[in-house]
Amino acid sequence: MVSPIDKIKPNVRAITAYTLTPLEAPIKINQNENPFGMPREIKEEVLRRAMKHDWARYPEFVPTSLLKKLAVYTGWRANGIMAGNGSNEMIQSVVNSIVEKGVRVALPEPTFSVYRQVINVAGGEIISIPLNEDLTFNFPRLASKIVTTKSDLAIICSPNNPTGCVISARDLASIARNSDGIVVVDQAYLEIGGEDFIPLLNEYKNLVILRTFSKAMAMGGLRVGYCLASPELIREFNKAKVPYSLNYFSMTAAEVALENLHLLRPLVEKMQTERNRLFAELQKIEGLSPVPSAANFFCVKTRIPPGDLFEALYARGILIRDISKAPMLSEYVRISVGTPEENDRLIGALKELFARL
Repeated sequence: MVSPIDKIKPNVRAITAYTLTPLEAPIKINQNENPFGMPREIKEEVLRRAMKHDWARYPEFVPTSLLKKLAVYTGWRANGIMAGNGSNEMIQSVVNSIVEKGVRVALPEPTFSVYRQVINVAGGEIISIPLNEDLTFNFPRLASKIVTTKSDLAIICSPNNPTGCVISARDLASIARNSDGIVVVDQAYLEIGGEDFIPLLNEYKNLVILRTFSKAMAMGGLRVGYCLASPELIREFNKAKVPYSLNYFSMTAAEVALENLHLLRPLVEKMQTERNRLFAELQKIEGLSPVPSAANFFCVKTRIPPGDLFEALYARGILIRDISKAPMLSEYVRISVGTPEENDRLIGALKELFARL
C-alpha cells in the first residue's frame, strides 16, 4: 500500500523544517526583538479600539486605512503596498508568485534561512552566492552571478540576518538595472540601520522591498509585514497571498503604532546606542570577534565552541542563538541587543567564561 507520505512533494520531504527550540530565560536576546517592548500608551489605545470592535466580523479584505498610513510613512503609493501576516508571508507570497521548478533564485549566503526553505518548497533552483570572508556582501560577485545565471529572482537581506551587513543604494540600483529578473530586498531592520531604498522604486519596476513591524516597531508577537513594489507587481503578489491573513487586532496595532512614532523612535535610538556600546565591549573580550552590524544584533566569532557557549550562557539565564550550522558560520553565535541591564549581565557572563580559557 502506498504511504500518504509518498504524496508529499519530494522537494518538501528533502528539506529540514525551520525550527526553534522553545526555551525560556530571564534574558532573551536570541530573536532580534525590540528589548524595550511596546509603549503602554500604544497598547492601551489598541485595546480601547478593539473593545469597540465586533470580533465576530471579518477584518477588512483590503486593509485600506493601514495601507494609507503606510503610504504616508514610507513615501510610496498605497496601491503599491501589500500587508499581511508578518514579512514571512510577504516572502512566501512573492516567491510563490515567481518560483516553480526550473526557476533560478540568486541568494547571497549566509542569510535568513526562511528564504531557502520557501524557495525549495516552491521547487526553485537556488544560486548560492557566498559573502566575503569578513561577512560583507561581495557586490561584484553578486551582480555578476545574477546576470550570468539569468536568475529570475534575487533576494537580498539588508541589513542581512545574521551578519548585519548592508548593501548600498548605488549597488542595489546597479543590480536592478542590469537584471532581467525581479530583485527583492528585505529591509526588516531598516529603522535600525541601512539606507532607505524607497526612492529606487520609481526608477526600477523590477525592485521589491519587504518590511516588518516585528523588529523596531516592537510587534513581533502580532505579525505584521508589508511589501512595496509597482502596483502591477503588487496586484500579482496579492493573488498568491491567503485572504484575511491580517487580523483586526494586528492591523489596528500597526495603525496605532504609525500614529505614535514619536513614542517608538526614542526606543530605536536606545537600541542603536546599546548596539554601539555592546560592540565595543564585545571587542574587549579576548576570544570573541564581533562582526560590525547595522542591525540590532551581532554575528560573533567565538573561541569557545558555539554550542558550548550557548549552553554556558543559558545556564546563567541568558538565551542567545547558535548559528554554527549556517554556511561560513561554524564558529559563530548571534547575539541580539538587549536593554542596558541585560547587556551588562551578558558582558559580565562572557568575561567570566572567557577568562577561564
